[in-house]
Amino acid sequence: MIKLKALAAFAIVTAALCTSCTQKGPRTIENPVINYSNTTTIDIVGVELTDSCTVLTVNATFNPGYWIRIAPETTLRADGKTYQLIAADGIEPGKEFWMSESGKASFTLTFEPLPFSTDKFDFIEGDTPGAFKLWDIDITGKQADKYPTGLPKELKRNPKDGPMPDIAFEIGETTVNVHMLPYRPEFGDKVNLYVNSIQGSQQEYTIKLDSLGNGSISFPQYGTAQGFLVFETRYSGGSYTLYPGETLDCYIDMRITGQYTMSNRDDYTKLKYRKNYHTGHYSNIDRQVSESNAPYYGLNLFTGHFADYHMNGHEYMDMVKSKFDQLSDSIASCDASDIAKEMMMYRLKDEVLQAMGNMQYYLQHNYRSVHHSWREPVPADSINARLTDSDYAEVTTWFDINDPKLLFAGVDGLLAHDWNSAGVPGDLSKSIRQFAQATQKIGEQQYNDADRDSLRALSNQFFATACDSMDVRTRRKIMELAQSNFITPTPDVATDRVFDAIIAPHKGKVVVVDLWNTWCGPCRGALEANEPLKTGELANDDIVWIYIADDSSDIAKYLEMVPDIKGIHYKVTPEQIKAIGSRFNVDGIPYYILVDRDGKAEGRPDLRDHSKYIETIKSKL
Repeated sequence: MIKLKALAAFAIVTAALCTSCTQKGPRTIENPVINYSNTTTIDIVGVELTDSCTVLTVNATFNPGYWIRIAPETTLRADGKTYQLIAADGIEPGKEFWMSESGKASFTLTFEPLPFSTDKFDFIEGDTPGAFKLWDIDITGKQADKYPTGLPKELKRNPKDGPMPDIAFEIGETTVNVHMLPYRPEFGDKVNLYVNSIQGSQQEYTIKLDSLGNGSISFPQYGTAQGFLVFETRYSGGSYTLYPGETLDCYIDMRITGQYTMSNRDDYTKLKYRKNYHTGHYSNIDRQVSESNAPYYGLNLFTGHFADYHMNGHEYMDMVKSKFDQLSDSIASCDASDIAKEMMMYRLKDEVLQAMGNMQYYLQHNYRSVHHSWREPVPADSINARLTDSDYAEVTTWFDINDPKLLFAGVDGLLAHDWNSAGVPGDLSKSIRQFAQATQKIGEQQYNDADRDSLRALSNQFFATACDSMDVRTRRKIMELAQSNFITPTPDVATDRVFDAIIAPHKGKVVVVDLWNTWCGPCRGALEANEPLKTGELANDDIVWIYIADDSSDIAKYLEMVPDIKGIHYKVTPEQIKAIGSRFNVDGIPYYILVDRDGKAEGRPDLRDHSKYIETIKSKL
């Protein structure tokens, strides 16, 4: 009987505890977990559930002096039902809310009452472009799963530690497969992959996503490279070390979008997820580094306070060496894996080479920061630091500048100065510099036998082989360009008459001329924003769309992009674009030239404003 009574009592206590844990009723939840989001401007930091309403406490973070707006039609959605916004305090829905000098604000929004049984809900400002959307706002207090749903089991295993692998001086066709876990159409239907190569350039590839958030891209790769994924919403999808010729599967934990939203909270690091998991030759490095809890051990070159512009050359040099020694000791003693420590050291060494090779730049940066003078030139007599050849030679004794694994950290440091000219044995710095110069010449179609001979004289024949491969590929693309139906031959007239010859056939119509290039990020953004107008607000047979790029555009990228840009395309020479630029005072690209029905042309840089672009073109019709 005693045992039965004890068991009965235990059951009663357990039931009471379970009832307490799952009790649903009026309550306040602080800092709920936001799993997915398309914004970092607003964060829901409090949820109050009552019988009569649901009150959200919202923190806003935005540019000081700019405004945000909350639409009156904002709703909450939970379990297939919608709950309307009924009141607000601290902000007026539908009206512009101007941010203070702090760039931070707080207000409350009151909605129809969510059921007390609600575990998660969505915040939906509306269906218009740019509307704030936060999904799966968790108010249960349960701990989030470590891994995203759908991640392969093998990627959940702990990474192996050990020495860094070697740099791959090889050539291959690399394939990157992207899998978004999970996918929401609001995240966009494409992802941009930026690849930083050992020739010192960056290539951009667009990965189209299917309805499940999967996509793939293949591209030629020359040597080990670093890849970075960026969503349409500007969120980072993480970094990847790429081995030439491999197929890489990248799984993106989309909960990082919610993490970005919560990043202004004091305790957001407790909710930290990994951005990505991926297969591939170098996946161990990336995972060891991303999972390291060690702080940043670097020079903070771009703070404006890295150096003191009053220093002379030797003072600057001693300062950099002292910081290098201190940070090296910190890395050696930090709590991180061996691979992570090695990578941190290579990144530090790259920053040291940048600091020493670009000394004048960083001293000028400090001068500008101290004097808050970012537009005026730095007075010539304000910086007197100079370094001699023997000083640069001493820098090369701090560590092995011919270690190929320095390339894991990038090539900025090796390109900052011709380090091999200091008399140090080996030729890695010289090779990277010649490789970068040769690949630029290939793009400009100026690569010649002298360049080939110079590369073949290097100790590593990879650089010569890679350039020969690039040259063949570029020549093939030039032939494709010549045969392309998307490109209109440039009129064979004097350089200063090219523009008039291009627009002459279209007199009587409104001509919009867009000066752009493939390497110009703002150009690509403007093209994407303006393209839908041709079948929307600016759908009119009396508008002619002309696009002019020059030979600085990568041919392969150019051929990839122009089929999706409706209009007449010209690719002109450096001399021709210079003449156009001089005539219309072109101050950068994108740049617009508007031609009215009478053939009068005027430069209109103000059309970079999207709304002005639309109304101005309409006014010419």
